[in-house]
Amino acid sequence: MTSFPIRNILFIIGSFLFGLPFLPGLRDYNHFRSHFSKCVDMHPVPDELSLKIIADIEEKIIEGLDLGFDPQILKVLDDMEADKREIEAIKEKISEATLIRLLGIANSVYYGRLRKGNISTFGEAVLRLGMEYTKSLIISLTLFNLTRDKEVEVIAARGFATSVLGGILAKNLGFNNEDVKKIELAGLFLEIGKIIILLYQEKGQREGEGKEFYELDETFLELYHSFLALKIILKFELPEFLSEMIDISFLTFKANSLSLSGIVYLAYSLVVDSFRKFNKLVMQSPMPDKYGILTWSYGAMVEEQFRAVGMGSYLEIKEVQTPHQKRFQEKESYQQSHNNNDID
Repeated sequence: MTSFPIRNILFIIGSFLFGLPFLPGLRDYNHFRSHFSKCVDMHPVPDELSLKIIADIEEKIIEGLDLGFDPQILKVLDDMEADKREIEAIKEKISEATLIRLLGIANSVYYGRLRKGNISTFGEAVLRLGMEYTKSLIISLTLFNLTRDKEVEVIAARGFATSVLGGILAKNLGFNNEDVKKIELAGLFLEIGKIIILLYQEKGQREGEGKEFYELDETFLELYHSFLALKIILKFELPEFLSEMIDISFLTFKANSLSLSGIVYLAYSLVVDSFRKFNKLVMQSPMPDKYGILTWSYGAMVEEQFRAVGMGSYLEIKEVQTPHQKRFQEKESYQQSHNNNDID
């Protein structure tokens, strides 16, 4: 990664990521408490009730989580020697909605900058995105679609926005492509635990009578959703780096640059601030024009990415012109005015 001077980094003030380190064996309360007693006092130590609630959510939601397909089929994507036919067969198992979004992302400007041409098969999408990335993308897109709850839709939109902006920040700060993809995936999984909590609440409303479900408030959701996100990462054997990168609650640096988690934190901060103000991601950017003066911009890239996953309603681009576009428009306006005067 190219070193980027600290003095040139714009600090984003005001955003809020809550989370706690995840440990396997949540039911082992004494061991769990022992770990936290050794940590720097940045988070409240979970009390007995919170630990029991987390264990109950795991038992009622995560352990029997139905994605609509057998997740074992995705193990093919863990095998670098997998046969092309085995990889292509996965598309028959995942939902059509997930497949369409996956192909849309792979075909977008962002992943097609080398102009490799449009792709139409699942195998081509895997080749372009990478096997590890595709597997994680399938899991996240499927979780985003497990319920039609409006709150889950907003969480999915924030996650996708964090992923896209994190990738942009990473590229501009000189991170290599492998690290950029790690940052993008971390953005997608940052709030996955909140979806698990909402699924638990939904199930409680359906089956509450005669079964014990805990009443959860916003504070619990914000403090402990990362436990559940990390449990999802373990359950589906997703990349280990995700466990480290989504467990953040402050800006982190390496010796002379931002860390990968720091990039995720900055992107998430921007997204949360925008959603709090506008209920969507609002950004300002030049856009390509019909004259071919500007053919690509970050605004256009982000717009296409959001459209590819059906989240266009959660994005607003405030268009501005480049100096070249302004000069061209002024010239066009002058010529048009001159032509009109000649006609008169």
